[in-house]
Amino acid sequence: MSVAEKGNRLQLPIVMLLMEIVFVLMTAFDVPVARQVVGFFFLTFVPGFAILRLLKLKLEMAEKVVFAAGLSIAFLMGVGLLTNSLGSLFGISQPLALIPLMIMINVIMLLLLLFEWRNGAVVHSFSLGYKKLAPFGLVVCAIIVLSVVGALLVNIPPHNDNFVLLFNLAFISALAGVAVFSKRLVPPEFYPLILFAVATALLIPVSLFSSYIHGGDIFGEYMDFSITSSNSYWNPAVTGRVYDMLSVTILPTIYSKIMGLNGTWILKIVYPLIFALVPVGAYQLFKSKFSKEIAFFSVFFFVSDLTFFSEIVTLARQMMGELFFILLVLTIFGKDFKGYTKWLCFCIFSFGLVVSHYALSYIFLGFIFVFWLFSFLRKRKTSVNAGMVFTFAVLTFAWYIFSSLASTFNDLTSMVSSIETNFSSDFLNAQSRGSSVLQATGVQSGIGTFWHIGGTYLYYATELLIVVGFLGILLKKRISFFNDEYNVMSFLSMALLVACIAVPNLAITFNATRFYQVTLFFLAPFCVIGGIDVLSFLSGKRIKEKYLLAIVILIVIIPFFLFQTDFVYEVAKEQSVSLPLSSYRLSSSQLTFYGVIQPSEVSGGMWLLQFNNFNGSVYADSMFGTTVFEYVGIKNSTWLSLTVQVGRGSLLYLGSSNVIDGVVSNPSQTSTFNVSQIVPNPDETNLVYCSGPCEIYQVP
Repeated sequence: MSVAEKGNRLQLPIVMLLMEIVFVLMTAFDVPVARQVVGFFFLTFVPGFAILRLLKLKLEMAEKVVFAAGLSIAFLMGVGLLTNSLGSLFGISQPLALIPLMIMINVIMLLLLLFEWRNGAVVHSFSLGYKKLAPFGLVVCAIIVLSVVGALLVNIPPHNDNFVLLFNLAFISALAGVAVFSKRLVPPEFYPLILFAVATALLIPVSLFSSYIHGGDIFGEYMDFSITSSNSYWNPAVTGRVYDMLSVTILPTIYSKIMGLNGTWILKIVYPLIFALVPVGAYQLFKSKFSKEIAFFSVFFFVSDLTFFSEIVTLARQMMGELFFILLVLTIFGKDFKGYTKWLCFCIFSFGLVVSHYALSYIFLGFIFVFWLFSFLRKRKTSVNAGMVFTFAVLTFAWYIFSSLASTFNDLTSMVSSIETNFSSDFLNAQSRGSSVLQATGVQSGIGTFWHIGGTYLYYATELLIVVGFLGILLKKRISFFNDEYNVMSFLSMALLVACIAVPNLAITFNATRFYQVTLFFLAPFCVIGGIDVLSFLSGKRIKEKYLLAIVILIVIIPFFLFQTDFVYEVAKEQSVSLPLSSYRLSSSQLTFYGVIQPSEVSGGMWLLQFNNFNGSVYADSMFGTTVFEYVGIKNSTWLSLTVQVGRGSLLYLGSSNVIDGVVSNPSQTSTFNVSQIVPNPDETNLVYCSGPCEIYQVP
């Protein structure tokens, strides 16, 4: 072994050891800001990089970062689960407290570094092109900084200072336009960095909107995190399909305890930053099949979809689930993954996906099973073998059956039973597909203004281009189309979308928009390819492909980005669903519908918590029962409806939409009724608490 090799053998383990020492010191002495920054980078990347070096994988830098993050998060959930189990075994009542977690994480990290040093893990060099990175890095940093500054500005009342965010969206569009024409100004080696910056710029303003979490399911996720964090213990006997997911119980507890950061900010900052790596993983997948330019703009299209940055960012478990989903795909089809390395990564990421998101686990299991079966019947050797399918199935059903009293598995069987029972009766009922499917297929119309009609037809155009691109390759290659493993996965994705339309009640189980977003992991490139095919046909193949690509980007992809981000609607002052850009134009009822909670509502909820021994019930709008009450931890609540009478001696909680707009949501959340229709009327009860647009009454 040469002197240089010995130096490399010692260098990185020592650097990681020094990082671990800094990490311990910052945490032990609770150094403001440094504890949070060092804690985040250490927990999110260092364990993963240590494991990567042991695996001796030759990966590009972008892949290394994504894989390091996935391995680190799986490591944290695994170590957290181990600490939790050992704590119970040895009678430690709070195994997920700071000290037990720090001891366990650092001891295992030291063992990893020692094992790495003794085995002489190889250091693979890479080149970033530092001369180009310096000026271009400023552009990328500017995108992220502008998104953060813009998010902070729109949070200042009256919430209408959105110029910085609008400018940033225009700047990103201009950058995409430059990228399609000049590789010198936008070098392809920086495509992953650009995509990370763009994803972050889209996610952060939505995530940082208001001082609290907002959305729908995230409130239930936060409640389960709060239970785990406050007890410093994850109880596997607790019933609940969300409580099953370590991605929203043990993982945020580890980040919160070690970083000394409130769980709200873990979900609002840490999770979106990790999720922004998913597009980088998607780029690596697309690049293995298509050109770098097509891969780049396919991912740009992927992140431009409204679901990516408005819905998924408010679903903590799906953010983590999608990271493991793309890592599993990269592991299965990556040429650098062979033998025990492939199996080990597959098992680690399978564990990560199973304990992160149940629906994505079922989808992935279905994909690899059908993929393997299809290949088996054709007697072709593929990247997925029976052992992988069996391993993932065992992990999935073992976890979902033997934890939390099988609540997650029971939900699956109930869903399948419901679809089977109602299949015949609902097959011709369009409403059984859900409003999202109906609108996406043009059966149900949206808003009828000029710009919204344009945005709707542009969305339909992208869907049509995906179909054209897919069918174009299928018809050209015919049987040989299925010899390519990526094409087979694309075929399965397309089949899943068809099933959402054809099978009654299927799309409703997971939400059609999320189904579509997951299938874009394979189908997004077909939008770009379909556009090129259409233009090539119209031009009689007289125009070079690079010019056709430029036209598709300029007339489809960039406008799609501007419409989906609501840039167009905000500039035109039309109805918009963008909270960062247009919240100042939304009513209290609309904000409540989008799951936005006000400080006064949280204060009222905290006031209610003082009545822990209150024997009566607390009545509230169902919207607040699934947002404010879950956020502060109130459990003994009853939802208001026209058929419910508030019991004597009970408390009546009214939030901003009730007080300001005078409306109450029915439990189905599809209609409203007037506050004056509550029985007994609030005017006939005693006002016991008032804080701005939040009032609490007691029924005499």
